[in-house]
Formats: sequence, structure tokens, C-alpha cells
Amino acid sequence: MATNTLKSLKSDYDLLFASCLIRPAKAAAVDQIVDRIRANRSRYEEAGNPRGVPWYVVGMIHMMESSGDFSKHLHNGDPLTARTVQVPAGRPAKGTPPFSWEESAADALDAKGFGSWTDWTVAGTLFKLESYNGFGYRDNHPEVKSPYLWSFSNHYSKGKYVADRKFDPNAVSAQCGVAVVLRRLKQLKLSDGVLKLEPRQLTLTNPYMVGSDVEEAQRLLAKNPFENFQPGEDDGEYGPISADATRRAKFALGYADKDVNRAFGPILRAYLDGSKPLPKANQALRAKRLKERKSEDGIRKAIVEMALWGVANSDRIAYSQDPIRIAGLKTRQGLPLATDCSAFATLCYAWAGAPNPNEDGPFDPAGPSWTGSMLSHCRRIPRSAVKPGDLVAWTPPGTGSHVCVVIQTGPDPMLVSHGGESGPLKIRFSAEDSWQRTHGHHTAVWLTAF
Repeated sequence: MATNTLKSLKSDYDLLFASCLIRPAKAAAVDQIVDRIRANRSRYEEAGNPRGVPWYVVGMIHMMESSGDFSKHLHNGDPLTARTVQVPAGRPAKGTPPFSWEESAADALDAKGFGSWTDWTVAGTLFKLESYNGFGYRDNHPEVKSPYLWSFSNHYSKGKYVADRKFDPNAVSAQCGVAVVLRRLKQLKLSDGVLKLEPRQLTLTNPYMVGSDVEEAQRLLAKNPFENFQPGEDDGEYGPISADATRRAKFALGYADKDVNRAFGPILRAYLDGSKPLPKANQALRAKRLKERKSEDGIRKAIVEMALWGVANSDRIAYSQDPIRIAGLKTRQGLPLATDCSAFATLCYAWAGAPNPNEDGPFDPAGPSWTGSMLSHCRRIPRSAVKPGDLVAWTPPGTGSHVCVVIQTGPDPMLVSHGGESGPLKIRFSAEDSWQRTHGHHTAVWLTAF
């Protein structure tokens, strides 16, 4: 039989807790338990604080072992008028009955090693509580999630030890599991800052991750000791703009190329809130990248000049989605030219010496040069952060329907659009957006390759 350790079970606890749903029919009962635990917080603190045990952990054990009755032992619910009779029997070993509840609680916590336990993250808490009750379900009936933890949730329906070593597959626990109580405490934010929930790694998911930790990340990405990384509004929704702001922050803070991604974790949070200094290696790479960035304004100006060159030569630029569309990479500003919207934008970037908006690395005639590749590769930004030389694309479909080069910002940005035989033309965002919306492409996505 495998040894149960926090290390081996952590991912299981984290997944089960994150996906835990309280059964609607049990919601009122769960809230009553939470209210009773909170009402007796001072007594639970008296027992737990000297041992570093959170008050709500003591409260949950009290509910499970003695139904919250202060006339009974915390160990197992036996009366305080004598030592315990049920397992564990003969507790407390010292002292003379009748015992106070506090005496009994202190003995129960000490006997189970709670005073030496320091990991009160969600996973650490659930591991310690499951070990308090025993790993019988996990070891002997893995098809049943321990009701001591998960009763009243979507993770448990039936199966229960009805006596020592006697398992009934059809018995149903009538008690609320401690993980469910912990989940409700988190939902209601009733832990009063005590509950140590391990910070989530924020990633781009479908549907988007939401929560107060997302709002905090968005605020830090906008206001920190370094710069505003343009995460958009702090709406608590970790969408593409927030994820791309994270990628930009990691690049600017000197993360190695392999680590520049869209995942917002505790290390980046610590750098942004100032609680952890940037390592020397990050500082060196940051300085190098900041020096390289000084040339950005000139490159943006060149992109705009290339786009306007297209407008000036629109009578010699046709529309084509054939392979010839990207042939201009070989001949800078060569005419005549046959290309489409995304290839024209790619050419403007290539001729201006700008970063490739389609993929990492140099421009390649055989590489991608599509609206979809720009949507996948470029950083998404809020409209308020757009600069000349950036791009705007319309969706659906997810691969994009059209892309334009931004040549002037303001309340109604000016664009260069190449979408037909008339060649590239200057057009206001409002006019292009109106046309796209009437043709089913109702979402404008602002992009930057910088």
C-alpha cells in the first residue's frame, strides 16, 4: 500500500477543492455550520492559537467529532465528565475529570500532531484533516471520496464506514464534510484573512479565470515600480489582454525567453508588489531590453510610413490571397504588388525593421503571415494603449476576418486598410468597424508586436 503524503496528494486536493460544488439542497445546512463555527471563534482560537492551528480548523473538527457540543470531548464526542471511551480511549491521559472543553481540545490537537503542523494551505489543511479521520477510504475504497472531507458536495454520493472497519457501500453520510465547510468559508470570505489559500497560477482558460486574485493581478500589472503593462480594466476576468500584459511584464522584468509567457504566478506578483527584488540576472536582461526598446518609436514611425506608401501607390497594389501575396519580402516596396490585408501589414513591418507580428524569429516567405497568426502571436492590448504602428483585427472567426495598421490614435483612430481591389486606403476606425459589424465581424481586437 502506497504511503499517503502531502506531496503525493497535493494535486488531488487542489483539483478536488477547485472543482468542489456544494449540493444546492445542502447549502442552507452548510451555512448554518459556518455560522456556528464563526459564533464560537474565540473559544476555537483559545485552543488553536497556542499551537498555531487556525481557529476554523478547530471549529471544523469540533463539528465533525462532537456536533459542536462544548460538553463533549473534541477527540470523539464522548462526555467531558470522564476520559474518552471510544477510540482514542483514555484521553486526556493526564488530569482529573470532569475536563473543561479547552483541556480536552488541547489534548486532542497535541495527540494528533496539529501543534507541529505548519502547512495551512488548502492542500495542507485537507491532508491534515483527512489524516485526523484516517485514510481508510483512500486506501481501501478509492472509488469513494472520503465523506469526512467531501460529504454534501458533488464529489460524494454514498459509501461510508458505519463502524470500525465496517464499510457499507450504500450508507450515506449525514454530516457535512470539512472540505465543503472550508470551501464555503472561502466563498463567503469569512476567514477574516486567516485562511491561507495557496495563490492560483492565473492562466488563459476557457471560460476565463475570475476572482479577486485576478483583480489584484490586474492592478499590479497597471501600477507597480516598473511601468504600466496595460492589462485593461481590473474587472476580475483573466482574458487575453490581461494575459498578454503578463507576458509583456515578464519580458520587461528580465525573465529568460523560455519563461516569457502568459501565466501570472506568485513570483511575478512579488516582483510587482515590491515584496521581492529582481534577481541580478533579471536586472541585467531587463537593462539590455530597455536599451533595445529605445528604438521602438523610430520603428513605429517607419511602419506608418510604409502603410502610407501603400496608400500613395494604391493604384498599383491589387488584392490577392495567392502565394504571391508575400513575395514583397524579397523586394522592399517593389511594385506592382499583389497582396491581402495581413500580408500587407506583414510587409510594412518587415520593411520597417519591426518585430515579426506572426511568429518568433525573422520574416520568412514560407512562414505564416495571416490575421490568425497575428492574433495568436501579438500581444492583445486595450484600445487606450494603442500606438501608431499597432494593429487592429476583427473576429469572428477566431482566426480573424481582417486586419488594419493603426497610423494615428485618438478618439477615432486612423487606419490603413487593404481589403479589396481599390488598394490600401486610409479609413477611420469607426467606418471600418461599422462595415465589419454589418458583415458579422463584431469584435475589434487591438494588437501590438512590441
